[in-house]
Amino acid sequence: MKKVILFNFNGTIVNTKLLAIDIFNEIAKKQGYEKITGEEVLNLSTLSIRDRCKTLNVPICKMPLVGIAIKRRYQTFIPNLTPVLEISEMLKELKKQGYKLGFLTSNKKDATNKFLMNNSINIFDYSHYTFNPFSKSKDISVFLKNNKLKKEEVIYIGDELRDIKAAKKNGLLCLAIAWGFDAVELLNTGSADKVITQPKEIVDILSRL
Repeated sequence: MKKVILFNFNGTIVNTKLLAIDIFNEIAKKQGYEKITGEEVLNLSTLSIRDRCKTLNVPICKMPLVGIAIKRRYQTFIPNLTPVLEISEMLKELKKQGYKLGFLTSNKKDATNKFLMNNSINIFDYSHYTFNPFSKSKDISVFLKNNKLKKEEVIYIGDELRDIKAAKKNGLLCLAIAWGFDAVELLNTGSADKVITQPKEIVDILSRL
């Protein structure tokens, strides 16, 4: 039986990094945090969330609230964004090969559906919406339970170290992608089954698992 491929949405399917940085800088200006400059993006992508907070002068206890605020603000932009290069082709190839596709997201359902339809990739079999972008381990657990799926039936694909940790906590095979916010150096500190740099690699890797 073909496995279910479960994607983290933002950062993996759609590149929201620059949008999130712009919104963070708006918040930083009001709250007195350090703004993210173009030169700092690469360095920040190699740091843990805790170390990013220290660098940006954001109290660690405030980070979940900042993350939620960023997600709320960019919902109006989601429908008009474009997928990561080569993602659409990769998703359609997986469907053609018989895989079932799913995603987890803290985006609003309406905004997400518009994005999928606008980009002709409304081909997912499963979806899971959550309010909190920092509850991935629980979200994966709930996703498995709600859809009556065993951990052996699902492969998780995400763009952050916390994606890897959440997947492994739930006993899933995990592919980490390097086109999101977290750099390869940071992803390599996790225990992903594979770190990949291009969407087309996903099809090849899955065929060998």
